[in-house]
Amino acid sequence: MKGMIKVARGTGKVVLALLAAVFMPVLIWVALGVALNKKLREKEARQAEVPTIGEILTEADQTIKR
Repeated sequence: MKGMIKVARGTGKVVLALLAAVFMPVLIWVALGVALNKKLREKEARQAEVPTIGEILTEADQTIKR
């Protein structure tokens, strides 16, 4: 019985190591994709056009007297 438990533990360790070897590269690429997507969205938000003072005043129906 002790031999059977020893074999089961060894097999479990091998299976766990194989799963880690398969899933770790996948998780790394997924994390990289998420990070790049976040950076691109932040960059797009920073590049949004800001209205000029003239456009703001036109929308508010205001004029500047000189």
